[in-house]
Amino acid sequence: MKNIVSTLLVCLFSVAAFGQNRLVLVEHFTQASCPPCASQNPALKTLLDANATKVVALKYQTSWPGVDPMNAANPTEAAARVQYYNVTGVPNSVMDGSGPGSPGTIVTTSTINNRYNTAAPLNITASHQWTAGYDSIQIGVFVANAGSATVASGAAGSLKLHVAVIEEEVNYPSAPGSNGETTFYQVMRKMVPDASGTTMVDSWTSGQTQMFVFKVAAPSYLANLNKVAVVAFIQDNSNKSVLNASRTTATTIAGLPDIGVNAFAAATSGLCNGTTTPMVTIKNEGSLAITSATVAYAINGGTPVTQNWTGSLSAGATAVVTFPQVTLPAGTNSLVATVSSPNGTGDVNGMNNMSAPLIAAVLNSTPTPAPFAEGMESTNFREIPAGHVMLYNTSTKPTVFVISKTNFQTPPAWELGGYGQSAKSLMVDFFTIDSGTQASIITPMVSGITAGHKLFFNHAYASYTGEADGLKVFVSSNCGSTWTNVFDKSGSALATAGNTTSRFVPQPTQWYPNTISLAQFAGQEIIVKFECNSAFGNNLWLDNFWINTAALGEDEIQAVQAKLYPNPARDAVKVSLQVSEAGEALVEVINLNGQTVIAQTASVEAGMQSIDLNVADLANGVYTVKIALNDRVETLRFTVQH
Repeated sequence: MKNIVSTLLVCLFSVAAFGQNRLVLVEHFTQASCPPCASQNPALKTLLDANATKVVALKYQTSWPGVDPMNAANPTEAAARVQYYNVTGVPNSVMDGSGPGSPGTIVTTSTINNRYNTAAPLNITASHQWTAGYDSIQIGVFVANAGSATVASGAAGSLKLHVAVIEEEVNYPSAPGSNGETTFYQVMRKMVPDASGTTMVDSWTSGQTQMFVFKVAAPSYLANLNKVAVVAFIQDNSNKSVLNASRTTATTIAGLPDIGVNAFAAATSGLCNGTTTPMVTIKNEGSLAITSATVAYAINGGTPVTQNWTGSLSAGATAVVTFPQVTLPAGTNSLVATVSSPNGTGDVNGMNNMSAPLIAAVLNSTPTPAPFAEGMESTNFREIPAGHVMLYNTSTKPTVFVISKTNFQTPPAWELGGYGQSAKSLMVDFFTIDSGTQASIITPMVSGITAGHKLFFNHAYASYTGEADGLKVFVSSNCGSTWTNVFDKSGSALATAGNTTSRFVPQPTQWYPNTISLAQFAGQEIIVKFECNSAFGNNLWLDNFWINTAALGEDEIQAVQAKLYPNPARDAVKVSLQVSEAGEALVEVINLNGQTVIAQTASVEAGMQSIDLNVADLANGVYTVKIALNDRVETLRFTVQH
């Protein structure tokens, strides 16, 4: 310990001898699954970077609102600081003990400058160094009263020295939470000795100094030893004010190798063939030569399949490790590759040792004979229907799953199945899914398709303030090698209800039936893909996937689809339809709020008939025409544009 003190004193003496200006401590509370954090953190980082000579930043990853592995690694000490400041939401910031509050209010150029220009009662300088084996960190904190007046604590024992081991930057290969963030800055990893800090003497006379020395084992969950630094600050618990703060700079570790997963491939020959040959490309990301490593991959979090690689990798070199062929199970599979133990030692950077999840969807190759029906009722909450698979273009799984009203904290009064006639439906949570995200639900293979078969499905959708979230439907007769687009709507054309800034939960009247002919696929085995494209608008709901010659409980008037023109309409529209049997038709025009704005009856004869509707008094917008005739129903969509 005597040698440690001597070494650290050499680092600190020259700084302390000339005094030290105040550094402003910004403590920030954030979380990897907090959407507002993802939107506000970049602006805060820009501000902190612009004031790097004035500010010390310290970030705490909280345990809510969702998943955050940085918090999971050390939840207790982060929770202690949350409780200390009574933080109840994220993002939140505290400056020199003042707060918590919105980052944009607490931390501004003005507030930083005001605090920076306030004289610091005590000087503080921190230093750190690694032990020879890189398994521990030695920390020294030098505190001095360089002023002429005595500095006293606000209450007996209230003056605390807090020391935190941080990582200046934590980089994940894919977002560890649900808000899309992959890079995190100034992350608290360990408080030394703990979140309570070290009690200092209550009175500091002019010229008084003290050296505090700590040695802490390097936490096993550190991501990158090259990014490890230390933050130290003095806080008075009597009023929570921070007297001064200091930080160290991360040092480069030269004695450990750095190996990473450079690429991972596990391609299949199609959605209906799960056979693959996993290949992991490893790379020497450091400067030391690497001659051995442990390479592995796992399917759906199962037992890793491992190979011990040997060879020679110079700096920047790569090698491909090929695993034996394997058959993936039916379903949406997540495969992850890892590499560890370069040269049988530790790895300086653990964050490049794992690949981003590789999604491999496999359908059952045995088709289901038509008719096919999926009503979501047997599917558990947060799952997709059995036999279906989901593909997506993001590193984390989008929030697309089956839900019922019982899964809501405040349940709606109605059921959430199509038209309120069943309990469950599939929710596509565009309300929280980032714009540009694409998620596709693919049905099992269906055989026995004839010229009379159709695809039926129900949907409900509202935009937030006009965003054009979209739904496309594709059919493939070669298990996904090629696709035929049979449905494509977005924005107002897709909407079944008016815009709402609340999370859209459809009422029974806000569902819409869709019918698509499958005649072009007669005699073939098909799969259907529902491709959902987010514009960060509001929720899309899907239910009742049917492949049959007639919808369950709802038939078309005739195989010839009714037509409506002109569309858009200004003053009047004409509906033409083929009628197989004379009768009394009830014609309703329904707005996006589910209100019937026109209702009229018409006597029709067999054959081609037309019905005129006066829409001159309707407001601009999207409407549905519903025609009921002889216990059969037809629906059409049109737009009024004056």
